Amino acid sequence: MKSMQQVQEQDRDRMVEINQAFYERLWAHSKFYGPEHFNTWDVLSELCAISPRRLEIGPGLRPRLAIQGTVFVDASTVACRHLQKAGGQIHEGPFEAIEYPESSFDLICLFDVIEHISDDQAVFKQLNYLLADGGTLFFSVPLHADAWTSFDTLVGHFRRYDPDDLVALLDQHHFDIQRSAAFGMQPKSKLLNKLSTWWLRRHYEMAMSYHNRFFFPLGLKLQKTLQFKPGLVCDDKIDEVLVICHRRSRE
Repeated sequence: MKSMQQVQEQDRDRMVEINQAFYERLWAHSKFYGPEHFNTWDVLSELCAISPRRLEIGPGLRPRLAIQGTVFVDASTVACRHLQKAGGQIHEGPFEAIEYPESSFDLICLFDVIEHISDDQAVFKQLNYLLADGGTLFFSVPLHADAWTSFDTLVGHFRRYDPDDLVALLDQHHFDIQRSAAFGMQPKSKLLNKLSTWWLRRHYEMAMSYHNRFFFPLGLKLQKTLQFKPGLVCDDKIDEVLVICHRRSRE
């Protein structure tokens, strides 16, 4: 009979495989978009200008930081090849495996990444180690555990964050929230969500073709200017949040 630890390890490994397979297939048929295409660029272009040592984790083919001079870590061979061709410094493999000295970076970004990693405590511990005193951490995560849907399972999420838990987790690892912005609204129709997930499971190639050719480019055109507010925004209707933090001094 398997122990609870063995079961948990198997579940974790299965989720890692789901993540790897989903995004490797996605990037294999996707177009590369530079950071200037995204509504995060207004903020990040300013941060890049004052942050010479930069790291972005898990960008895939959608990097948000200025590519020249930035270190990119991604497990996707396809993504790494495109990022390197565009002029980025590449480390192919999982974030947990990279090795840099303490305080190596002034700015670290990771979008749609943390919820895909089983041990988020280890992630924030590593981010705390890599970021210099006063450095900036800019990330996104999905909110509200009770908003979990079949789509979260399909794309390999381990969790959604309740706002109070996220604040406590950041404080534990010496990060002070400066400001945040809503990054999506929860779909009103659960039936539509289920139908979308079913279509993606049963007709993946067709779904990805429509996504890459029509829905993603349309989404870029319909992007709204991000509205940042002090602290953590926690409206119940917000599906995902962008958070900008500063790392507290080690003294």
